[in-house]
Amino acid sequence: MSTKIIKITDTTLRDAHQSLFATRFKNDTISEIAPLLDKAGYDVLEVWGGATFDSCIRYLNEDPWDRLKMINRLTPNTKLSMLVRGANLVGYKHYSNEVVNNFISTSAEFGIDVFRVFDALNDINNLKDVAKAVKETGKHLQLTLCYSVGESGKLETSKTAIYTQDYYLNLAKEFINLGADSLCIKDMAGLLSPYDASMLVSGLKNITDIPIQLHNHYTSGLASMTQIKAIESGVDGVDTCVSTVSQRTSQPAIEPLSKTFDSENSNYKIDVNMNTVSDIAEILEKEVKKYTEYNVTTKFSPIDADVLSHQIPGGMISNLASQLSANNNLDKLPEVLKEIPNVRKDLGMPPLVTPISQMVGAQSVSNVLTGRYANLSQQMQEYINGGYGTPPSNINKKIFTKYITNKKDTKPSKSLNEYGKEIQSLTNYKPDIITYAMFEEIGKTFLENKLNIHSTTEDSSNQEQQDSQSENKNLENNTFDLKLNFEGKEYNISAELSDNDVVTNINEINKAPKPKKSKKIKENLPVDSGSRINSPISGTILKYLVKNGDKITKDQPLVNIESMKMENTIKSDQEGTVKNINFNTGDSVNTADTLLTLN
Repeated sequence: MSTKIIKITDTTLRDAHQSLFATRFKNDTISEIAPLLDKAGYDVLEVWGGATFDSCIRYLNEDPWDRLKMINRLTPNTKLSMLVRGANLVGYKHYSNEVVNNFISTSAEFGIDVFRVFDALNDINNLKDVAKAVKETGKHLQLTLCYSVGESGKLETSKTAIYTQDYYLNLAKEFINLGADSLCIKDMAGLLSPYDASMLVSGLKNITDIPIQLHNHYTSGLASMTQIKAIESGVDGVDTCVSTVSQRTSQPAIEPLSKTFDSENSNYKIDVNMNTVSDIAEILEKEVKKYTEYNVTTKFSPIDADVLSHQIPGGMISNLASQLSANNNLDKLPEVLKEIPNVRKDLGMPPLVTPISQMVGAQSVSNVLTGRYANLSQQMQEYINGGYGTPPSNINKKIFTKYITNKKDTKPSKSLNEYGKEIQSLTNYKPDIITYAMFEEIGKTFLENKLNIHSTTEDSSNQEQQDSQSENKNLENNTFDLKLNFEGKEYNISAELSDNDVVTNINEINKAPKPKKSKKIKENLPVDSGSRINSPISGTILKYLVKNGDKITKDQPLVNIESMKMENTIKSDQEGTVKNINFNTGDSVNTADTLLTLN
């Protein structure tokens, strides 16, 4: 029997650090690893999409489009892949066809070769426009089956169950009709068992000849066994990452998989240079130390068997733990994980993948901290009214009666030209406008900060003027010196012209990081200063909807707060007149902080 080469997609620069470090890898780490990954001989590198875009603009102050261009330049020999959330792209709501088309075409232009596209509800209607946009670029369209299970925890055969073999096979047939160049089984929570994988892959191979890829997480401890059975059943490729950032909630490591096939009795092989992989692992051992604060773990065990019940995907668990820790509520995580299956059932048993997993996770946190469904985010309200598509089972409408309007959000979509006019004082660069169109307030804040990335204090400005004068003087002597900020690092470059030769020196400047400035928050007024409107959640102030002196009524919207990436509108529980607004837009607030006071 001939040997089959198993195609390997490496996730080190995307899902691995999203799962383990809340997507915090910065450009200096990525720029060091990318050339070696390119040298290793992987079939595909997954480097963008998912939460990387959001993390860049929300936490890292690094332009995600610049990151993609950088990676593309550093990996000339390997195809690049990104994860796209269907009509949600890389955000948390549905976008217009114009935004979808421009995002996909620009991503292709900047280096993406393979678009792995999924919908959190496996709703075919949420995939059609994105699939069409990808096909128009001429790039590879990989449509994705989001693997989930019901309360039994396994792939069902009963006709009354939701997640059956026929459910996935019928989805696959629809994906093929949309023009899929390949299919991906996306097991985001590590729920796919080895023998269920064998059954599913065999079934898919019976209906199609196009390649099938398996993406799974190690969370439950099943992933490596599942990969082997899937390969033996005909799967064409699997996702792995370098061992340093593997397992736990990440993907299986490539090293043991390669060793598994290094046998005279194996009919499979991986065509990746393991010596180069070893070099990458050694570098990562040093690099990951920069991100240990984001590696929030709540148990000693590297395997979380509880995932077989709560079903939260790897990236979501790390983000959930990180966000609870930041709000000093990490001790509530066990309660939140118990609440998640209940919320999921109330919402019609959707697969738990972004953005639905984020919504379910955020709602579960809210239920634990403030009472069951005492507060619903804007996204949750849109979901229960069909704004995210059709869930696989029925929503518990009794719980959400007061929120059900049976009307989808019909707000007219603004054109990119209109979005561009709103931020024309900041930029006219098309990728920036797309960023703003997708993330609006968060995107605008990033673009404002982006202008200040290279801003300096008055003292350093004076120093730059002196350096400039010195540079002009040096030019007269056929020499020059300058500073260059490139891919997260700063360099001194000096050159001297001598006869027909140019002598150049480049030295990296190792600067101690500047301490972050905390935002100034207005002090809360004393208790006897009037009635208080307190925040029921922790998060970031997006926008106040009232101003000092406004008369307000009970249930009137007062302020929008983003909490766990979900937008929440806080309403008044009383009547009165706004006396004082206690926080500014962009400020962080904790649960029970006084947002405003009333006369």
